[in-house]
Amino acid sequence: MKILLISDAYPPIMNSAARLVSELAEQFSNRGHEVSVLTEKPDRYLTQNIGRIPRRPYLQENYKGIRIHRLAGLPFSRKIPLFRVFKQFFLAFIFLFLGLFLGRQHAVIVYSPPLPLGIAAYLIARVSRGKIIIHIHDPYPQTAIDLGFLTNRLMIAVARWMERFLYHHADSITVHSKGNRDYIISTGVDPSRVHAVFNWVNLDTPHPSSRSNNFRDTHELGDSFVLSYAGAMGFAQGMDDIVEAASLLQQYPHIVFVFAGDGVMREHVENKVNVLGLNNVRVLPTQPPDMYCNLLSASDVGLVPLRIELATPVIPGKIQSIMAAGRPIICSANPRTDAIRLVREAQCGICVNAGDPSGIAKAVVTLYNDQALSQKMGRQARAYAEEHFDPKRCIQQYLDILDRTTNGN
Repeated sequence: MKILLISDAYPPIMNSAARLVSELAEQFSNRGHEVSVLTEKPDRYLTQNIGRIPRRPYLQENYKGIRIHRLAGLPFSRKIPLFRVFKQFFLAFIFLFLGLFLGRQHAVIVYSPPLPLGIAAYLIARVSRGKIIIHIHDPYPQTAIDLGFLTNRLMIAVARWMERFLYHHADSITVHSKGNRDYIISTGVDPSRVHAVFNWVNLDTPHPSSRSNNFRDTHELGDSFVLSYAGAMGFAQGMDDIVEAASLLQQYPHIVFVFAGDGVMREHVENKVNVLGLNNVRVLPTQPPDMYCNLLSASDVGLVPLRIELATPVIPGKIQSIMAAGRPIICSANPRTDAIRLVREAQCGICVNAGDPSGIAKAVVTLYNDQALSQKMGRQARAYAEEHFDPKRCIQQYLDILDRTTNGN
């Protein structure tokens, strides 16, 4: 079977979307399918040791039997939402142009958002008489509306049309949580076409291990009580809440916050840390995979902050990694998100309403003072991850969905 995967993120980009799409592509290839990937040239969430990326607008490579086509998008600033929209439409257009020349595809799988990539994927699938499977990670445009980045009525109407069109024309839709499935079904989609498959994580890396490792040594953390945030610092992440919580805990010299990642809000975070004069916060670049796992192991607690305005049922990919590492979570989010539901169901952390830095600080002190509780939550996190996030089980679900979709069942 010929399968085309479309995503704006793919390794060496370091985020959950890139990891999930690449691992799915490799599993399809391992099972004898002919796999191609359409993606953007990497320009964000990169580690410092990635090396020079050729400046050509189009790159092609073969990796583990997968043909990867990389196209350059427009060099717009990601800090300006309107420019990001223009870039998404441009990227979708060039993906469509190249995708139509890749020959017939039996199945096209697209990772959304952005929504315009879904339209491009639909057209490629239909022209090549194949099936289309859409994986919805964040329900757009609702997320952008909630965050206040999409306010123009015309643009909202266009985005809503794209959303409805994709939901009702996709042969199958996959999501990462029950809440997301309920959300899509509420728009009138046939429930039989919407499938919830947990985002998976390699249970070997990360895994529970000693907090005393080379990450602590390298960054001179000693025996500090470390709270870490590792991932995108974007518009949706409630980084201000975490920084303000750190400012409330300066009287605890043994408590240290470590932020590692990249994104449009990173500069803002660094500036705020400097303005507040916080000596209990370390801001680091995106970590390579092995050091990222060491960071999780070196941590006593993993932080998952989301803005209060984000009411859609999202689960950030970092949650699975923290749980696989056997570390408790402090999740600061809108109580309607599936992130809160997951942490509570797994009994693996403390949940705080977003917008409450003092509540976050109180949760930190609770886990700092009660090591037995912290360790118990860490064990429960790992047990839940082993039961629900196993890659073999989750990817097999995806393979079953692919088979049923392409066979018309």
